[in-house]
Amino acid sequence: MLDFVKRVCIALALAAFIGLLFLGTTTTLAAEKNLPNELYESLIWPTVGEVTDTYGTRSGKHYGIDLAAPEGTPVVSIADGTVSRSYYSDSYGHVVFVQHDNGLETVYAHLHQRLAEEGQVLEEGEQLGTVGNTGRSFGNHLHFEVHAGSWNLEKSEAVDPFLVLSNEPEYMYAALGEASPYGQDWRSREVTTVMSSKQEQATIKDSEKLRHDEVEMDNPSEESVEVVVQAGDTLWSIASHFQVSIDKLKEWNYLENDLLSVGSILTIYPSVADYVISEGDTLSAIAKEHEVTVELIMKENDLETDLIVPGQALSINELE
Repeated sequence: MLDFVKRVCIALALAAFIGLLFLGTTTTLAAEKNLPNELYESLIWPTVGEVTDTYGTRSGKHYGIDLAAPEGTPVVSIADGTVSRSYYSDSYGHVVFVQHDNGLETVYAHLHQRLAEEGQVLEEGEQLGTVGNTGRSFGNHLHFEVHAGSWNLEKSEAVDPFLVLSNEPEYMYAALGEASPYGQDWRSREVTTVMSSKQEQATIKDSEKLRHDEVEMDNPSEESVEVVVQAGDTLWSIASHFQVSIDKLKEWNYLENDLLSVGSILTIYPSVADYVISEGDTLSAIAKEHEVTVELIMKENDLETDLIVPGQALSINELE
């Protein structure tokens, strides 16, 4: 049990990189493979780790994604199905194939252990193995493939796994089971509803508005701005653009860490601050540039010391 907890902790650390996982995903690939609309971004992740290779690399010969994680990290079935194959391959190493009820077949390769046998019926989220470094592999990782139909040697039915993997946190951490920091809400969702991007954003917006209406904000009289998080956005870039502090941005949106989910909506209360601290800035340098005193900046911004940090917002122009 202790060993599993250690593995989970390491896996959680690796999962900090998960915000990078959705770059380059397109729906055109799915259309070409006749992927049903209800499968778009609707399934749980097979393990928790860092994406080290994506679909279509190696001159188009990489038919899946690679998720680096410590040896022994749980690997689970992304949907209900039956194990179609479970064996050792010179290339895949220990590998498990699952034929799913939704018509997909998935491949879980380079496993350290195979915990599912051919013909075994698996439920969504049920463990089928652990991350390893077997077969033609360099370092512990899961090579994961999705096929719109049955797997074949030519891998002609392969699709980009990012098309079917959800970007909901509890779906991403599903492989950790009860140890997931986001719970297991996905288990209670009997029907997966797929919405257009516009519908999804509207739903998120309504949800966020309701949440903010229930909690008194620091500045309730100020008008808010809502921003949809795009791929590549960071708290730093958003805070800098609106000239607010990262701490305020996190406070307004009840964020416990710096992890942003693509498609989520942030509520921002534009600040009267007109200067955001950058790396290397000092109060004396800022005061000199704006021809004011350090003491005046500290008084106007309620600073107890001259210690400032990148991302901190200051009111300057009104002092000039």
